Amino acid sequence: MSKKYDFALISGGFDPVHIGHLAMIKDAKRISDNVIVLLNSDKWLIRKKGKPFMVEAQRAQILEEFGSVSEVIIQKNDDDESSNNAIIDFHKSHSDKTICYCNGGDRSQEDKIREAKTCKTLGIDLKFGIGGIHKLESSSNLTKNHLSETEQRPWGNFHIIAKGQGYQIKEMNIKPGKKQSLQRHKNRSEYWQVIDGLGMVYLEDSKFKLEKNDNIFIPQGDLHRLENIGNNLLTVVEIQVGEKISEDDIERIEDDFGRV
Repeated sequence: MSKKYDFALISGGFDPVHIGHLAMIKDAKRISDNVIVLLNSDKWLIRKKGKPFMVEAQRAQILEEFGSVSEVIIQKNDDDESSNNAIIDFHKSHSDKTICYCNGGDRSQEDKIREAKTCKTLGIDLKFGIGGIHKLESSSNLTKNHLSETEQRPWGNFHIIAKGQGYQIKEMNIKPGKKQSLQRHKNRSEYWQVIDGLGMVYLEDSKFKLEKNDNIFIPQGDLHRLENIGNNLLTVVEIQVGEKISEDDIERIEDDFGRV
């Protein structure tokens, strides 16, 4: 097939890079002289799924090694218009060139493609079925069983099990005799399910002893504290729900470890 475009643009997280991405890149190369990858930043991936599986520098380096890729451009911001802004920036410096924007097998409906309007405005052709009409692999499927790294705290540790829009699920392990800070959250409520151990929950002016299989709801803005009053590790699954889920959303009132 003869080359039709000077540049073919592909955007996405590529986290991790997989065989479906390679098929798409090779296909894009068949219709262009240069394949440009507009790579989502780590901050974009943190906002969308909690953390990147691979950091942007690693993803960029792997993609740059593909013989069909001419350049990898890491997108500059992390909002929903990140790819649109990257397309606009690229077009500004290549307005005299022919450009197309490539979509894989899972992006076949123009009205559902966020970048479609921008491409039409700039005269960038939309190309569909690049890499095949069927999705060969999914980064989400590859990483769906990947747990976040365990984070240590003075009272024990936690790791994030899952995260999505408006929620986060984590496992917390509190050491015997230790307790978390007396705290509250501005942007989220929490639900605690005890998996193992014996805990004491301080909630506003009340306290509740929780054993295995017990649970409790922590309303948004309420003062609360969790203490391990048993002899073994206290394991709790915490479900956070709110418009903004962040480890920074903690207002500490009292703390045994000097973190107030």
